[in-house]
Amino acid sequence: MENLIILIISSDSQVRERLAESLIGGGFEVLSAATGTEGFAYLQKCPVAVALIDLCLSDGSGLAVLTKITEEYSIVPVIALTGTATPQSALEAMRCGAFSWVMHSCDDDQLMYNVQWAIEQRATVSRAEEQVGDFGELLEVAPDAILLLDHRQQIVRVNHRFEEMFGYERSEVIGKNLDMLVPSRFSHHHRLVDDFIHHARKRVMSQGKESFARRKDGSEFSVEIGLSSLKTLDGSMIIAILRDVTDRLSCDLQLEHQANQDVLTQLPNRNLLVDRLDQALLHAKRYQQTVAVLFVDLDNFKIINDSLGHDVGDQLLQRVAARFSGCLRASDTVARQGGDDFVFVITDVSCDADIVTVAQKILTTIDRPLEFDAHELHVTCSIGISVYPKDGNDTQTLLKNADAAMYRAKEHGRNTYRFFTHHLSDKMATRMTMEKHLRTALGNDELSLVYQPQLDLRSGRVIGAEALLRWQNPHLGAVSPGAFIPLAEETGLIIPIGEWVLRTACRQNSQWQKAGLPILTMAVNLSPRQFWNPGLLSTIKQILRESGLDPSCLELEIIESMVVRDKDSAVSMLKELKGLGVKLSIDDFGTGYSSLNQLRSYPFDKLKMDISFVREITYDPGCAAIAKTIISLGHNLNLQVIAEGVETEAQLSYLCNQDCDAMQGYFFSKPILAEEFTQLLVDDRHLFVPKAPGPHRKTILVVDDEQPVIDVMKRLLRSENYQILSAGRASEGFDQLALNRVDVVLSDQRMPGMTGIEFLTRVKDLYPDTIRIAMSGYADAAMVAEAINTSGIYKFLIKPIDPELIRRTLKEAFALKS
Repeated sequence: MENLIILIISSDSQVRERLAESLIGGGFEVLSAATGTEGFAYLQKCPVAVALIDLCLSDGSGLAVLTKITEEYSIVPVIALTGTATPQSALEAMRCGAFSWVMHSCDDDQLMYNVQWAIEQRATVSRAEEQVGDFGELLEVAPDAILLLDHRQQIVRVNHRFEEMFGYERSEVIGKNLDMLVPSRFSHHHRLVDDFIHHARKRVMSQGKESFARRKDGSEFSVEIGLSSLKTLDGSMIIAILRDVTDRLSCDLQLEHQANQDVLTQLPNRNLLVDRLDQALLHAKRYQQTVAVLFVDLDNFKIINDSLGHDVGDQLLQRVAARFSGCLRASDTVARQGGDDFVFVITDVSCDADIVTVAQKILTTIDRPLEFDAHELHVTCSIGISVYPKDGNDTQTLLKNADAAMYRAKEHGRNTYRFFTHHLSDKMATRMTMEKHLRTALGNDELSLVYQPQLDLRSGRVIGAEALLRWQNPHLGAVSPGAFIPLAEETGLIIPIGEWVLRTACRQNSQWQKAGLPILTMAVNLSPRQFWNPGLLSTIKQILRESGLDPSCLELEIIESMVVRDKDSAVSMLKELKGLGVKLSIDDFGTGYSSLNQLRSYPFDKLKMDISFVREITYDPGCAAIAKTIISLGHNLNLQVIAEGVETEAQLSYLCNQDCDAMQGYFFSKPILAEEFTQLLVDDRHLFVPKAPGPHRKTILVVDDEQPVIDVMKRLLRSENYQILSAGRASEGFDQLALNRVDVVLSDQRMPGMTGIEFLTRVKDLYPDTIRIAMSGYADAAMVAEAINTSGIYKFLIKPIDPELIRRTLKEAFALKS
């Protein structure tokens, strides 16, 4: 404290001497001035910590000197001195910017308390100014009034919009309590800030609260207040964002529209659907009428959305919604339930034939081709129908039953409609029909095998094949394995069918070897019922003997859940199988319940990573973490790890970088017939495996959906010897990160599908060594605070970005990385 300077300005020498004696005794250095002119001379050349100004200067200028100091030296807190204090004089001093006031005759404790409090406040403001840093520049261009508050709700910084909105100069409010802006009758806002400071658990912007604020001239106006926190070195400051919402009518109308209309299709959303269906049922009950609910789901929409992109998917939904609207009378409703689900409410229905007419009209209308640039899409839909009052008396029951009927329409081949029924369900009838045909499938030679190549991720060579069962029935057509295999398991038909699969697969592998083709491992799935069948061992022995296949060329895939129900019996069975010389792999690993200790007890040779993790491995930090754990776990247990369902180059690259051993999936080949697989081996087709990178070049990834921005960035940095990668959306950015070693990631905030903050947050978890920089054309303080607190960004840049600023920022980023 001995280094802190206190300035006393008073015409009374006795006052100066008494106060100086007290302050020097408290460890301060004291400067004394008899006039304001002398005081300003000290302020110009000395780092004054606190100024004490006598309001009763001999020339009567005390209040004027105080005001000038607070305006020109706002960082210096001022304490007013008075010998004849009245409430009016003290209030006037505070209005002019005084931090506090004391009497000439105050005791030492009171003086020291006020001085130390002022010094503490000065330090708080200084630290706030330092720690806000670049964030402060963003505050000045924000469209809302923004205040930074300390833990005592005292204002430490405001922006330009605040000055415009409230009519205060910032020097008039710095160091003052938030109370000065809130009318006393709205004291609940004090509790709002208190609750946030003491009970908030997440550093996110609170939901806006509406109230009134008070301008400098005393007028009041409506505001919406949002609160968040900003991490600082010594704790957290509160960010208060105030928005003028005086003109509330248009905003309310807009909010009402958003609450009831689907943004993408402009159809009623689920909220409005429920309201209209409620009203239709009330009317139908009163006049004894019938209401039909048609639940419509687009067939294979996910495939279109995933293969052609979400932009095409969104356009498709908009076009379909427009067609649906043309199928209605004015009294009826069509709403978007969510995703690719739509619901029709048809009122005053005379008979089922009228409903069928509407359903057929929907099917016909949707079935017409849709043109999308280079794509011509044929879209169909499945419709489920429920009818009031026979299928339900309330909204939720009717929607649920229509949804159930829609799934039965899906099971009946799609592009059709089905009514809900309380009697023998269509699903049961389908099951009975399928079971009847499945019992004769083997004898009628309706079953076949296809083979999916398995490849080594070091050499790229085909090292194995997985045998997959298919069923083509003359009456049912191609039946999905997901439909008939559970039925075969349930009925016990899986035992003879599974034996046929084993025999056929082993015979085929033996034929490939006899033809001089590379020696492969044939992987065959064992169902739970097969695994626990007492005759399994003897069946496998017989098949191996008949086919002449070396046991080491047969791999039995066993799903994880099969072996955790009865560990001891499972271990015993696995050891007996292992004793035959065959290989064992645990299929769909990661989806079951086995522990590490259990896994060590099983004699497996390979772990097969489930497709659900591989599918999202490049953009979901959770899936990526699980995948890395599975690979590490497998290698620690001396097991090979194979990933199934690899469909993209990015997934392949990521798996290679994690030292995964093998893969299978559509990226190399779908499951193919034996003849096609033979040709694949003859042609020696193999996988191009990413090689270890050469000398690293500084690499930047720019993610922005505006191509001109990317082009400008490339031209700007052309001479800097950086490798520039680009992506138009987050999904492309994740692929680039999986395929390349990236040092710095620059991402725009506003992108389709995923915001820049969410993208960079995932990048932080997936690639923590990257330096992440966010860009935005709109400086929203809440967004910036979220970016700082959650996504771990290095900088937040405002568009358009100054060329020198981006060059300097990137140089600093690479310096930080090195």
